[in-house]
Formats: sequence, C-alpha cells, structure tokens
Amino acid sequence: MTTKQGEKTISSAATGTGEEREQLFKLLAEAVREHMGANVDEEAVRRIAGEEIARRYAPQVLELRLPDGTAKTVEGAHAQLAELLGMIEEGHRNLMLVGPAGSGKTTLAKTTAHAMNLPFGFLSLSAGVTETHLLGRVLPQADGSWQYQKSLFVKIYEEGGVFLLDEIDAADANVMVAINAALANGVLANPISGTVHPRHKDTYIIAAANTWGRGADAQYAGRNALDASTLDRFVLSTLHVKYDTLLERMLAQASLPDAKAAELLEWLEEIRKAIDTNRLRRVASTRLLVNATAALKAGRSLADVKERYFIDWSKDERAKAGV
Repeated sequence: MTTKQGEKTISSAATGTGEEREQLFKLLAEAVREHMGANVDEEAVRRIAGEEIARRYAPQVLELRLPDGTAKTVEGAHAQLAELLGMIEEGHRNLMLVGPAGSGKTTLAKTTAHAMNLPFGFLSLSAGVTETHLLGRVLPQADGSWQYQKSLFVKIYEEGGVFLLDEIDAADANVMVAINAALANGVLANPISGTVHPRHKDTYIIAAANTWGRGADAQYAGRNALDASTLDRFVLSTLHVKYDTLLERMLAQASLPDAKAAELLEWLEEIRKAIDTNRLRRVASTRLLVNATAALKAGRSLADVKERYFIDWSKDERAKAGV
C-alpha cells in the first residue's frame, strides 16, 4: 500500500462507519505483526491507531465552557476556533484575524458567536463605507421630525454579541478613528446620536484583515497601513488564520466519491505550493475548494474546474504553476 493509498484509507475510515474502522484496525494490526512478529498486542495497536486517527482526521469537536458557566459542544468547527476562544478566555474583547482570502476568517468569527450563544453582526469596511454605516444615522420621520436610527454595530456594542469588522485594512481613515475610540475606552461617544453608548461586558469586536496592517504587499495591493494605535488595540490578541486542510478534506469527502475528493485535494495542495514557491499574486482558498466541489458534484470534470480557475492567468504564471 502506498503512502497516499494509506492516507486515503485512514481518512475514509476516520469519517466512516464503525465497521470501516474495525477493518482499518485489523489491517494495522496485521501490518505491525508482519514487521514485529506474532507477539503483538492488538488492543494496544487499536488504541494507538484510534488516538492518531482522532488527532489527525476526526471532525473538530470542542467542549466549551461558556461565560455563563454552561457547557457546549461544537462540531465541525474551524481548526483554530479553540485558539481564538482561548484568547477570549484570557480576557481579550478586541481580537484580530489575519489571513489570506478565503481562509475562513468570517466563518471563524460567526462560529465564535454561535459557540458563545451571542448574536453576530458584521460590516465590510470597503470603499464607500462611512461613519454612518458604523454609528447609525438620523432619518426624517412622517411627522417632519428627525430620529436617530441605531446601527447593528451600536446595538451589539450596547447589548452584547460578536461583531466582525471585515477588511479592516481597507477602511477609510475617518472610519478608523471612530473604531479606535470604540475599541479603547469602553464607551462610544457617538457624534451622530449625540449620546454616549456604554460597551456591554459581553461585546467582542473582531477585526479581519488580509495583511498585518503595515500597508499593501504584492498579494494585496489595495490595502492601507493601520495606525499604530489601532494595532495596539490587538496586541497579543491577533490570530494568524491558515487554511484549515482538515475541514477542506471533510467538505470534499462529504460531497464527492473518495477518488474525486482525493484528486481535488491533491490538485489544491499542488497549486498552493506553486503559488507560495513562485510568489504568485494568486489565491487558492477554501472557497476554491467549496466551489470546485459543487462543480464536480454537478457533473463537471476536474479539467473543467482547472480551465475556469486558470482563465485569467498569464502564460508565465501558468508555466510556473505547471499548467
């Protein structure tokens, strides 16, 4: 059995039925017996193999202790959810997620809210977003008066929840001034409403970025440098989010036959290596895997997926990627 075949067999058994696991344990015991002789403790083999399968392949299952003292189990979570919740347990209420496009930052923030039984909101700080999107606005009423309309950010700030400030490294400087004040002081002095909004003890603000806040790079050319005071709000509470390959494996195997899932995952790994090795300004994200899985499930071939993915790549880029 080759390494890849063994990997596939173990992976399938880890996510399959109890009978499939039993067959795997027997195969492993026979392999150990073949190399070590007849005196093999099969129960020890089963225990060690089971622990290794659970560590490497089983769905991420977290037993959480929530702030109100209750327990909760979260299955199928991003591999770094426990790390993010650990920062919250340390007392951090401002957190930052930095990672490539499609690495699961939004999902990670949303799952955090779900795990803690808190409402979730988000705002993408792309071009055109102003202070009113963040702080609310004053609107005319039917009787001719003007009334302040609270934004979702202000609502969660006052009442508790998880709010994601997405694409924070693309935000307008004036918006960042308002954000800085809300993050640092425990109160939000709102110039639009003319009131001071106190921050709820269970309000967690998560910022997401593709860069480390030092300005644009070759991959993310349209990003802004964040002020030092902004970055200081997230000292020791910044998480580098990576692609969750275990989650990707589960997503592919849940929708595709083993052979197709393995072929797709292998191709994704090769593309990522080519992008990293050659410093290409390209992204092969979890989103690519999800969309490719949907295409394959609908009857398209992997060749069709590749043709669509490489449609705007230059000849030089294609050559470096081995296309």
